Formats: sequence, structure tokens, C-alpha cells
Amino acid sequence: MDSPEQPKEIQRMSLSLRIQHIVLLTSMIILSLTGLALKFHDNWFAHFVMQIEGGFEARGIIHRIFAVILILVGIYHSFYVLFSDEGHRDLMKLVPKLKDLKDFFRYWRRNITGSREKIPFGKYSFINKIQYWGVVLGYFIMVTTGALLWFKSISMAILPKWVIDLTIVFHGWEGLIIFIVLFLWHLYNVHLNPDYFPMNNVWLTGKISVKELKEKYPLEYAELFGSDAEVKKNED
Repeated sequence: MDSPEQPKEIQRMSLSLRIQHIVLLTSMIILSLTGLALKFHDNWFAHFVMQIEGGFEARGIIHRIFAVILILVGIYHSFYVLFSDEGHRDLMKLVPKLKDLKDFFRYWRRNITGSREKIPFGKYSFINKIQYWGVVLGYFIMVTTGALLWFKSISMAILPKWVIDLTIVFHGWEGLIIFIVLFLWHLYNVHLNPDYFPMNNVWLTGKISVKELKEKYPLEYAELFGSDAEVKKNED
């Protein structure tokens, strides 16, 4: 039984994290739309997007503006996770562990067998960690390749042409992968799955109910409020 002194809700995302998330989300959506409109420029949808954006030249300006915003939010996030107590604590909880690998196999075994086994997660599950580090990797790829293409004259004066050609391929297809992951995997897992449909409000309110915490993140619940025997049993 939960103690009567327990709050009904706890903070899961701070205001700083929520703002970072919204800025990242907005910049990635606009970068995806403006980038894909160029990559698939002969498609009817690309023509439609370019018209909304104000034409080919305006598309490029919008893309570069939001590229700068993406770079800045990445720099801010780096300082946040390295130098703030709150951010550093979260970063340590996002470090992959052996338990995450075990949880991965348990997750797929459960899906294949139809088992109702509940996997006890801490604050961040292996899915959260894959998504976070995937964004970090994608960020570095997109920023690096984007910078080489933005300053193409300098890049071509220093680097061989095949590097530039490879950069164009990487930048375009990585952008498409990010778009797919963002709108299919992340959107479903966080908002559209039956547990949260039509939307998980944590990204707006920053709060999660203690009841949901205990059900979905029992190891974090145990850390905050004391553990049940069943949680302890399943921790390993």
C-alpha cells in the first residue's frame, strides 16, 4: 500500500528539460520538412512544402535558421548534462547497463510469446536510452555533415570530392531516418500506444502520477519511496 504521505504526482521532467525538448522537437520537424523537400524535390509533396515555405530560396534560409537553433540547443544540453546537478544525475541514469541488454531480450521474448510479464524499469528504460543516444548520434552526424555542406566551397577546397558526395548521401538519408524514427517509433511509444493515447502529457506538465510511476517505473518508485518485495525480486 502507498503511504498516505506520498504525493499524487512527482516531477519527471523539469522546466529546463521540457523547453529543451520543445525546441529540439520544433527544430527537427522543420529541418526534416525543409530537408526532405529538397531531397525529393520532384515529388508533389515537396512542391507543396516549398510553396508553404515561400519558395526554394526561402526554404534554404529557414533550414539554416533552424540548423543554428538545433546546434544551440545541443550545446546548451551538453552544458546541462555535464555541469548541472539535475542534468548530470539524469545522464548517469541514461548510461547503458547490462540490465538494459537483459531487458531488451525479455521485452522481445514477452512480445513473441504473448507473456504478460512486467519488466521493472528505473527512470529510463532501455527504449528511452536507445532513443536518447540515437538522437545524440544523429545530432552529431547531421551537424557535422550539415556544416560541411553549408560551407561547401571551403569543404571542397580542403576535402576530396568523394567525401563531399558521401556527406550529401549521409546528410540526406540520416535526415530521412530521423524523420521516420521521430514520427513512427517515438510518437507511437510516447503518445499513440494504448496506455497514453491520445497523448502523454509529461512533455507539457513535467509530472507523472505516483500510481503510473509504480506501475511503469517500479525501480524508480522503489528508489523514491521504498521498494516492494516484488520489485526487489525482479530488479535483477
